[in-house]
Amino acid sequence: MRIRAPWPLVCLFVVLAFSALPSHAQSVTCPSGTYNMLNWMTLDSGTSGSHHLAGNANPIYTRLAPGKFYWTKGANGTPWDIQLYDSKYVYLWITELNWNDPHTFKKFANNTNMPLVPRCTKGGFPGSTILVPNTSYQTYTDCHHYTVQNLRKGINEVWGPYKISFGGSLPNNLPTLVASYRYNCDTNYGNCGDKEEYYLAQHYGLVQWAHYSLSGGTYQLKQKTIFNRLVSGGTTRTRPRRLSAVRN
Repeated sequence: MRIRAPWPLVCLFVVLAFSALPSHAQSVTCPSGTYNMLNWMTLDSGTSGSHHLAGNANPIYTRLAPGKFYWTKGANGTPWDIQLYDSKYVYLWITELNWNDPHTFKKFANNTNMPLVPRCTKGGFPGSTILVPNTSYQTYTDCHHYTVQNLRKGINEVWGPYKISFGGSLPNNLPTLVASYRYNCDTNYGNCGDKEEYYLAQHYGLVQWAHYSLSGGTYQLKQKTIFNRLVSGGTTRTRPRRLSAVRN
């Protein structure tokens, strides 16, 4: 199904202006025995303005804003993953479609229909678990048109913390929480065809990402990116030419 995006959506950069989530959510105090996931998913604010993480593939630059944060994968300001947060959850929201074309992207259809982790998460093996019945998303192939797709059922869990050595300039035995994102599951949330894992370290943010596909009853690694070197340098912020609100 191909749909013309409702005006006045000018481009992805307009989507970045989405601000329905409260700015005070950034100051949430989590109960004892839980982890404030915003502190585990982002590079410390005192460091992120002048440093970023590099590794075996693309770099990752972190920028925290009210209600959202950016994992930017290039020094020129694109491409990016953009996640939303409030006092209850951190949500997967936007990722690139064509790596070299910022006018194309994928966005979860209802903005907050993909909660990845509770804002205040319990660790364990697994700890917090979220069943996701609505995985619908929009694939924008230009600034004005998108198709609607879905990832069937989803299950999101938090595992750990583990002590993992990633090499590079990161400390050995770094306490790490793993957010497991399984999708393309059947109606009983079983036989999930895909799994992504976000390895998260307090003060550093995302230090590893991996994608697996189910084959023969076991998950086979398809891609892994490590971000294990803290290096100097910031990224250019890509600004919209024209600001408008998103109308869903």
